[in-house]
This record gives sequence, structure tokens and C-alpha cells, in this order.
Amino acid sequence: MPERPVLQPLYSILLAFLLLSVPVSASAETRAATPLTAEHILHQELLLNQLIVNIYLLQLDFLNSDAREKIQDNLTLLDTTIPNLPTQGKDGETSGLLVTTKALWPVISRHTTWMGNLPKQSRPPEADSLLMALAKLDRQLLLLRQKLMTQTPRQKPELNILEQALLMQRLSKEYLALAVYDQSSDIARSSRQQLQTLARHFGERMNRLNDQYQKHPYAGKPIRQAQATWLFIANSIQNYPQKAVPEMVAMYSDRIAGKLTSVHKMF
Repeated sequence: MPERPVLQPLYSILLAFLLLSVPVSASAETRAATPLTAEHILHQELLLNQLIVNIYLLQLDFLNSDAREKIQDNLTLLDTTIPNLPTQGKDGETSGLLVTTKALWPVISRHTTWMGNLPKQSRPPEADSLLMALAKLDRQLLLLRQKLMTQTPRQKPELNILEQALLMQRLSKEYLALAVYDQSSDIARSSRQQLQTLARHFGERMNRLNDQYQKHPYAGKPIRQAQATWLFIANSIQNYPQKAVPEMVAMYSDRIAGKLTSVHKMF
């Protein structure tokens, strides 16, 4: 069996250093920045969580070509959008969240690119440090979106469709994380309970969306399709670890998120 790449400890050290030393003051850098809205940040969260899902899929099967291609697609989009976020917000807290978000991304991007370019016959490299950095970035984006929503309380009503797509990606991410790690630990038992809670919440919200848009001339059909796909995988998610099917859950979760994202674009 091939040995683990020797560069891995260097990347782990670099990521750990970054997590401890990300600056909290605003940068003086000026560039054409993307308009800062809760909807735009929500799109970045969707891309980021899809990226995390595909990293977990590589941990399960390093020969997974589809996961590798999707990682490259996610990186291409995030490499364009996250660096172009503004550095300054309306207040110091928003500015601090932006600076931390932008500082985390470059090393995450380099590490993920390195991992995705390793030969397929290699052993999956340890990804704990990378996943830790991704979790921190995901948290920063969530806090930033919540901050923006308090600054602009009147958001588009249809934003709840995009939030449902993100919840599906988070469910898929949690399911795959459980499939990768030791099932006997206390953390795993707690994560299984959290997964079941999220699944119930998703199902309830999916029912409300279906009721709300069932008569809509364009949105009704794709939402019904998303709900039917959800019912196909709901038992697998709620009854984990019985008959674990991580690749199937990831595939259908991605389809559900895609359907919901396409519905949101109709408005």
C-alpha cells in the first residue's frame, strides 16, 4: 500500500497556524468587491458545503472521479467569489467577519487543490486539519449572513427555498462525516441524534414548501420532485447507521439542492 504523502504534515501545520492566527482587523486592500447581501453569502455557503461533501466522498473512495471533478468546479467558483468579497462592512463586527473569511480561503484552496491532484492510487490523505478550517469558514459565512439579515430585515420571501437547499447540503455533509469516522465514539452518537433532528426539520420544512408552492405554475413541479427525492432517502438518513449508503445519499441530496436552487432562480 502506498505511503501517505510526506507533504501532509506541512499542510496540517500551516492550517493549524492559520486557524490560530487569522487577522481580525480590516485590510487596506482595495479591489472591485462583490455587493454584500445575505443571498450572495447563502450561495457561497451552498458551494462550500458541496465542496465539503465531495471531500468526504474522496475520504471514502479516493478513486471517485465524480467527486474530484466537482471539487475542481467548487474551487473554481469559490476562488472567484470569496476573494472578491468586500473587506469593509457597515460595522466593525461585519468587517471582522469579512477579513477572517477572506484570510481563511487561500490556504484552504491550496490544500484542497493539492489533495485533489494526488494520484488516484494514493491512500486518502488525512483531512482533519482541512475539514477543521472548512468548518471554521462555514461558521464565519453563517455568522456573516445572520449579521447581514439583521441589518436588512426585509429579505426576499423566496430566500427560504435557498435556505432549504443549504439545509439539504448540511444533512448530506453530516451523514458523510458519520460514514467516515468511528461509530463507537460519544461524538458519533451525538452526531447521529443531531442528524435525525435535522432530518425531521428538513422534512417538516419540505412539507411547508410543497403546500406553499403547489399551485405555482413554475415552482410547484420541481418542489414536488425535490420532495419525492427526499422521501426516497429520508429513511436511510433517519435510520443511520443501518444500511449506510453514503454515495447514494450524497447523490440524491445534490439533486434535491439543485432542484431547490433552480426554483429560487425563477423568482
